[in-house]
Amino acid sequence: MARQLGLPLVPLVVLGEYRVGDADHRRLRGYKDAPTAAARERFGSELVDDLTGWLAANGRNLAGRLGAWSVVTTVPSTRRPGPAPVEGLVDGVPHLAERHLRLLGRGGGVIDHLVAARDGFVPLEGIDRRGLEGLPVLIVDDSVTTGARAQSAAAALRLSGARVVGILALGRALAPIGDR
Repeated sequence: MARQLGLPLVPLVVLGEYRVGDADHRRLRGYKDAPTAAARERFGSELVDDLTGWLAANGRNLAGRLGAWSVVTTVPSTRRPGPAPVEGLVDGVPHLAERHLRLLGRGGGVIDHLVAARDGFVPLEGIDRRGLEGLPVLIVDDSVTTGARAQSAAAALRLSGARVVGILALGRALAPIGDR
C-alpha cells in the first residue's frame, strides 16, 4: 500500500476485529444497510456507545501513541452520495463531534479494499488548503479490511498539507475461518 501511494503509511488503530457474518460484522453493516430505519438507528446507537466507551478507556493512550489532533474527519463513502454514514457515528460522540469537519470527497482515482490511490479522495470544494497546512487530523472509518481506503484518505490530506496523526477504525475484517 505504501508503494501504491508513494508515501509512508499513517498509524492505524482498530477498536476490534470481526469475521464476516459475526455479531460485530452485522452491527457494522446494519447501521448502514439494515432494512428498517429503527434497526439502522439501533445499530448506530450501539456503535456510538462502543466508540464512546473505547475512547473513555483508551483516549489518553491513543493521543499519546498518535499525537494530539485538532480536527477529526472521516473517510468518504466510495458508494453512497453525500456524507458517509460514519459521520453520524462521529457526531454521536461529543469529544469527536466538537472537532469534526468534513474535509474530503471522492476523487478520480480507483480505490477499493486492496487498492490505494493518492487521488482516490480530494479536499472538498471550498476547503481552504492554506488552513490545512500543518493541521493535525485524526481520520475515523467504520471498518477496514486492508486499510487502503483509509490510507488513501490520509494521503489526500497529507498531500494537501495536513498532518494526519492516525486513523481510528471501529472494526477490522479478518479472513473467514476457512480462508486462513
